[in-house]
Amino acid sequence: MRGKLLGIKKSTILKFSWILNIILYFIIFTLSLTIIDYPNLWFYAFIGLLGLQLIIKSLLLKLDSSCYFGVILLTLSIFHVYCFYLNLTYLYPVFIILSFCFGSFFTAYFYKQNFQYFLAFSLFVISIATFLFIEKFVSIIIFLAIICIIVLSLILGLIFIKV
Repeated sequence: MRGKLLGIKKSTILKFSWILNIILYFIIFTLSLTIIDYPNLWFYAFIGLLGLQLIIKSLLLKLDSSCYFGVILLTLSIFHVYCFYLNLTYLYPVFIILSFCFGSFFTAYFYKQNFQYFLAFSLFVISIATFLFIEKFVSIIIFLAIICIIVLSLILGLIFIKV
């Protein structure tokens, strides 16, 4: 936690963002109980703001695990609201896989981890296969074959890509 950003200690910025996120959460929680008719908004607001806090922590302290988990939580929250308002809840498994894909991609981009690029691409292909299976464009056999090929390629990628 050593160091300063724009003359302010990083720990002070992290504490300030934590307090701001807590205040924002209580505002959203109060609105969800009184005005907004959205089931479980309090939960998705919590995981979205927690993800935002983890992203801020990863930017300040250069932690790849906080970036990965923060992006996953933030995108899960955003995708859930998106699916709810557009009535696409049947596609939510695709968006869950895409959340992990985005987490891998951003971690690979900001922390220069080659295997994360490979994982992001594999998860993207799995999300496309899941979409095609949910929409009944492919059978269960083809879907499972795609998943097996991706898992085998991930194993080979883990063996041969320099991490």
